[in-house]
Amino acid sequence: MGETGHPELACGIGSWDSDVYGNHRILVRAATTERTAPAVAAELPWRRQDPDPGAVDVIVIGPSGERVRNTVAVEVTDEAGRIAFEPTDGTGTYAVHYLPYAHTGKPYYPQAAYRPPTRTADPGWVHRCGLHDATGWEKLPRAEAVAYEAASAVDSFAPLGFAATEEERARLQQTHEGEQFLLFGEDRAHPLGRYTRLPARWALATPFAPLDVTADRGEFHAVQVGVYALQELTEVRAEIRGLPFSVRCVSTGGIDARGRAFERRVTVGAGRAGALWFGVEVPEDAQPGLYEGEIAVGAPGVPERVLPLRLTVGRDVVADGGAGEPWRLARLGWLDSALAQDDEPVAPFTPIEAVAEDGGQRLSLLGRTVELGPQGLPRRIVSTFTPSVTRADGPPRDLLAAPVTLDIGRPLEHGPLSLDRLGPARVGWSARAAGRDVVLRTEGELEADGFLVVRATVEATADTELDVTLDVPVREEIARYAMGLGLTGRACPAAYDWSWDTPTRNQDAFWLGDPAAGLQLSLRDEHYARPLNTNYYREKPLRTPRSWAGDGAGGVRLRTSEGVRGLCAFSGPLALRAGESRCFEFRLLLTPFKPLEPARQLSERYFHAYASPTEIAEYGANVANLHHATPPNPYINDPLLGADALHSYTEEAHRLGIQVKVYDTVRELTRHTPELPVLASLGDEIFAPGPGGGHAWLREHLGGDYVPGWVAPDVGDVAVVTSGDSRWHNSYVSGIERLRRVVGVDGLYLDDVAYDRTTMKRVRKVLAASGERPPLVDLHSCNQFREPDGFASSANLYAELLPYVDRLWLGELFDYEGSDGPAGDAGGDPAYWLVEISGIPFGLMGEMLEGGGNPWRGLVFGMTARAPMTDVRPLWRAFDQLRLPEAEMTGWWATGAGAHPVRTGRDDVLATTWEGPGGTVTALASWAGEPVDVVLDTASGPVAAYAPAIEGFQPERRFAAGEALRVEPGRGWLVRLG
Repeated sequence: MGETGHPELACGIGSWDSDVYGNHRILVRAATTERTAPAVAAELPWRRQDPDPGAVDVIVIGPSGERVRNTVAVEVTDEAGRIAFEPTDGTGTYAVHYLPYAHTGKPYYPQAAYRPPTRTADPGWVHRCGLHDATGWEKLPRAEAVAYEAASAVDSFAPLGFAATEEERARLQQTHEGEQFLLFGEDRAHPLGRYTRLPARWALATPFAPLDVTADRGEFHAVQVGVYALQELTEVRAEIRGLPFSVRCVSTGGIDARGRAFERRVTVGAGRAGALWFGVEVPEDAQPGLYEGEIAVGAPGVPERVLPLRLTVGRDVVADGGAGEPWRLARLGWLDSALAQDDEPVAPFTPIEAVAEDGGQRLSLLGRTVELGPQGLPRRIVSTFTPSVTRADGPPRDLLAAPVTLDIGRPLEHGPLSLDRLGPARVGWSARAAGRDVVLRTEGELEADGFLVVRATVEATADTELDVTLDVPVREEIARYAMGLGLTGRACPAAYDWSWDTPTRNQDAFWLGDPAAGLQLSLRDEHYARPLNTNYYREKPLRTPRSWAGDGAGGVRLRTSEGVRGLCAFSGPLALRAGESRCFEFRLLLTPFKPLEPARQLSERYFHAYASPTEIAEYGANVANLHHATPPNPYINDPLLGADALHSYTEEAHRLGIQVKVYDTVRELTRHTPELPVLASLGDEIFAPGPGGGHAWLREHLGGDYVPGWVAPDVGDVAVVTSGDSRWHNSYVSGIERLRRVVGVDGLYLDDVAYDRTTMKRVRKVLAASGERPPLVDLHSCNQFREPDGFASSANLYAELLPYVDRLWLGELFDYEGSDGPAGDAGGDPAYWLVEISGIPFGLMGEMLEGGGNPWRGLVFGMTARAPMTDVRPLWRAFDQLRLPEAEMTGWWATGAGAHPVRTGRDDVLATTWEGPGGTVTALASWAGEPVDVVLDTASGPVAAYAPAIEGFQPERRFAAGEALRVEPGRGWLVRLG
């Protein structure tokens, strides 16, 4: 059997059209000719694990490459198949394909349909060969099965995918009568993955035999032990004892994505196999030689059993635990990493300053101040961002018209507020209050990026009924715009009502404010779990918070009166029994997070396609985004698999003054990741549970209970969707650090991110700490205000990540023209552009995508399309000619006296101005429904203007002072005044 894992067959890799015949075949050798035997019989020991082998066709291909039509599948079971076929090519080797499929649907999200059994044999041939009778097969001459072949190494079932037969299982159990389970040491190169049937390799091996492994010094060495349960095992525990090194069991627990230790419940059903994985950390200074220990496995009510472990440490030393060679599986050590899990600030954020005053606390951070009242709720929020959002030292503006209040429907006696300095970038506080039949415990935190969370837990001391309301009163002059809870970005309505519908709506947050001062309110409870997004929402939707949704009557209402927009979240009547509690968590993201960087926006020119660094430099771009399915980054969300090529590419790019960013989002994981079978063995911890299906590889190697991910046919890549919150995020952060420190990339291109702000913050920190120049991170999103995504505005959905992002590309499937009817009219509203697309209210700038966007409207937000899918080089040349990267920008969104250096006299023709060494330059864009004439006006009166020729954008024109500029609908101008 050797390494193949198959007792009867040699195993290898073959070449054929797998899209027609599937990924697996058995070779049979026929030693007869058609003249001497019109049919031969073959027994195929395929040892299958697919759920219904009899429901899949069997196809025979002759040595000539032609299909043998006269084929009959006499008997098909999971253990073996009995077939007869006509040896049309005479003596030779015939290929029996036993899992043929066809992929249907979209090429990037295919569904494999296995071909059902089809009668192709001539009835006369069937009768002549006696195959119409059950005994006819026995009388035919034999064709010998000699080998199993897979279409590729990653498709192969060898060595652990071949299941033991019933006879082999019975013999093993009889030999080890009285045992509750058996242990098998297995090489790390042969991960069991999600195969649950006893591998034939183990059925013929000796249980509890010593496991011999060899490790290098400095290595995180992965060790696997197989468990075959003869009776059900629950709460399996495992450890390695006797080695003088640090060891841990990856399968039974670890450190979660927030740095907290946890235990994982492991169950192995009776008659099923499972694998336990360990990590042995061999120090670099370990003495070479043999070290002996044991792997101990037990479960409640089951005697512990041990398997001897003999670890030989060699003389070679590897760096970084061996992570630079993925085949070692050393990156499993990253699963429990706490890298960047700290409370230190990362640029541009600064430490929080705390000052006690009036029974509360005043907390100051970049551009914002929060005053806490004695109950632990914000009583004042102040922003000092300038009207154009380009600096954080402007005049203070109060967001709140009155303190935030949480009312549980009865008077409370409040204790003192206690402040806890958790770190330079995080402050916590707590308070306690009591009233009739209830106790209220309030815990809060504020972070340096403007993230504020309050967890108010109400516990009933007797049976009672509550009606909880949270009131956030925002000044109307601040709350000019809104987005969320079913509303796309727009001018804030005077009144709005919303109720919970999480199965179909990914909605729990509402933003309101203006670009220089705003807040996002999101509502959660202690059972919150991050949902999936990007077409996967319905596979794992939001959990309805039992607190805020109450007993079904909870919701949110917005009302405007006397200069105040009152945002109120309410539970409705809520019955609690004595001892029962509810957690009312609410989060306030205080926006914008940081000042805009217009100079950086206009000087960093993105090239979003694969090309050589020389070609990119010649094009005129200076930032390269490397998508997956490209030569330096071939496989989705594991760019380290192409580390050498990526490093060479990056070095050449840097030599030419080009920065390199790679696609890496953690949302899905390529099948080429060596650790994937190990992660699959962890049940639903790493991979999101779901309906299964999708690409044939997923069906054949993951069984069921997963969500199919992206497929890139051109590079043979297949992915599975990961959970929105798991230990894999620890590994992801460690991988990003290595990409920056070792490979040399400058940052990340994030495409619809599946992780939360904690992971995003850690990513930013490791990027900032691992390179000499500031990193670059841009975030792309498809318009998620669609049914498959749960009608969530992308900017609102990702708001918690935006403090750590440098640029946005919210553009796919967005309507820039307002031409899609009532549901898409938002594109015809500049407020939609401002709030939903531009990123400006969050301290970011971005670019357009769908159809190239609208270059005239985009420019008043500092946005262009992205090269090379749209040729923006004429605009780049204009920016340099007019010296815009050196100028101070004042956006049309700025408010206050004298806020606009240039005015058009119309609310539907907007102007954004740059003032600098190139003079005063203004971009105009129209949202009017018809051509309009505007006269450019400044504080000194009407001014002349010069429009330089910009290919595809505008002709050269000169306008005298007071002369009207004709602006067509949806178009505009870029002019220099004077």
